[in-house]
Parts: sequence; C-alpha cells; structure tokens
Amino acid sequence: MSFSTGLTTSHGVMVGLLLGFAIAHSGLAALRPWGEKYIGARLYRVLFALVSLPLAVVLIIYFFNHRYDGSQLWQVQGIPGIKSLVWVLSAVSFLFLYPATFNLLEIAAIQKPQVHLYETGIIRITRHPQMVGQVIWCIAHTLWIGTTFTLITSIGLVLHHLFAV
Repeated sequence: MSFSTGLTTSHGVMVGLLLGFAIAHSGLAALRPWGEKYIGARLYRVLFALVSLPLAVVLIIYFFNHRYDGSQLWQVQGIPGIKSLVWVLSAVSFLFLYPATFNLLEIAAIQKPQVHLYETGIIRITRHPQMVGQVIWCIAHTLWIGTTFTLITSIGLVLHHLFAV
C-alpha cells in the first residue's frame, strides 16, 4: 500500500518497531535499580539482554529487507567520492558505537558490567559515544540509500538516542 507521500506500510511498521524497542530498552534501563534489588544484577542483565537483543535483531533484519521502500529522495552513488565518504563514515561510526559501549561477555552475564568509556580514548571526543556513532551511521546510510524508509528509520534512531541522552 503506497500513499501519495511515498510512504508505505513498512514505514509505519518501522516506526512501531522503533517505538517498541525504545520503550523496552529504555524502560528496562530505567528499572535497573529495582530489578537488581529484587532479582539480582546477573538475572536482571540476562532479562535485559533477552528482551533487547531479539528486538534489535528484528529491527536490523526489517531495515535490511525494506531499506529501498518508499520514494527515492536522491541518488548519489555515482558522484565521485561518495562511496569512499560512506565507507569512512561507517568505519568511524563503528569506532564510536561498539568498542566503547559493548562487551559481549557482559551481555551474556558472564562478566560484571563496567563503564567502557576509555578515558584515554573515545570519551575524550564525546561523552555520548553511542549517540554520536548512531548519528554518523544514520548519515552514512541515509546518504547512500536515499529512500524515505531509510530517512524515517534514521530520524527514529536519532530521536531515540537524543531522548536517552
């Protein structure tokens, strides 16, 4: 189903998925003190991961399957330097998003969570490395793909991170 605006049903589904993830992820994060008090830190981390990770996987798969939905707003792949720019932005976003914030052993509740801000590294650039990384990732992917679906997804992701900061 397509509307005159170029929006499709997949746009609404993605907004709903993003909202569901934001509520579950941020809601569970807000409940952390209560959860750790009543069920323990390890079980709470397992519960948090069991809710957040499958939702994140669904979002990633849905994005991948629908990234070309909607109207094509721009087509820049043929412009010299754009491909290199997108690759550089993607690599930089990875440096902000992952090494500074994730330790898979913590997600699996094997190790105790610690702050991974690397005072000598990424935290010297920004206090919110995951937000900065997400914004850079969204810019790169929206620039490269250029569809209304990718734009809506990127806006939703950026708003979620801005709200969380």
